[in-house]
Amino acid sequence: MEYRKPTQEQLERAKNADIIEFLKSYMGFEFKPSGKYYQCKQHNSLVVYPDRKGFVWNSQNIAGGDTIDFLRKVEGKSFPEAIETIVGEKLSGKYTPAPKYKSESEPLVLPEKAEGKYSRVFAYLSQTRGISADVISDFMKSKQLYQDVRGNCVFVGLDEKGTAKFASVRGTLTGKQYRGDCKNSDKKYAFNQQGEDRSRLYVFEAPIDLMSHCTMTDNAYGKGAYKKQTRLALCGSSDVALEAYLERHKEVKALNFRLDNDEAGRTAVKIYKEKYEAKGYEVHFVFSKNKDVNEDLLAHNKNKATKLRR
Repeated sequence: MEYRKPTQEQLERAKNADIIEFLKSYMGFEFKPSGKYYQCKQHNSLVVYPDRKGFVWNSQNIAGGDTIDFLRKVEGKSFPEAIETIVGEKLSGKYTPAPKYKSESEPLVLPEKAEGKYSRVFAYLSQTRGISADVISDFMKSKQLYQDVRGNCVFVGLDEKGTAKFASVRGTLTGKQYRGDCKNSDKKYAFNQQGEDRSRLYVFEAPIDLMSHCTMTDNAYGKGAYKKQTRLALCGSSDVALEAYLERHKEVKALNFRLDNDEAGRTAVKIYKEKYEAKGYEVHFVFSKNKDVNEDLLAHNKNKATKLRR
């Protein structure tokens, strides 16, 4: 199979692109000097090397040597798509593609499951994060959530056949928490929840925000009410998972973004509203009163508890 090929001049421009300037215009990210490096203000675990080409995104377990790598590994773009995005030009030549990144070709590596154990995950999600026991149990039963042997939460994204394709790990300790995607995760199948209404899709950044919204829906309309709605967690702010989901689910007509109420989230929503309205989708967005949906849930639970004590 043949694909579009860049000219040598286009390739050089893409390879030598200043990643800081590119991400500023492409994603609205801003950077500040941090020693010899540059740290992203919106995502402090994203760091750019002194040459302003190489990067490492610690929380995502991703690193690369140039802007092409960023678009391929973070956005899931193909090689020619990455070049076109950077240089802003269509490619007309042909080429035979190089082998795909391992994450695209090798099987997902899931953390070992702690068989029969779930107390740490259950306690963390219910007590620390305020998510209802019913919602937690439902995701465990659907094999989209489990506790690994280290006591971490593992959020699993399944394909249409129920096969695990994506997984992210979240530590359960209340101090500094580990978080990151599992080896060979395919972000095109990020964490999601299929509801009765498939025409409207609620979009979140993190699995915990998605589960928090499920809980808030049940709190407002009764046990199991959340199952009427369909939800997707981007597992970040990139819309790779959303693009792939919409390609597989043509029944979706409306999008409701519930991204974080911070600079990165607001910038992403602005871009996605224009992008998906141009594709013919009905687009809505609601920002949390606090930083994210989970913080809204925790604030609601706190206010409710205060009223009960009076």
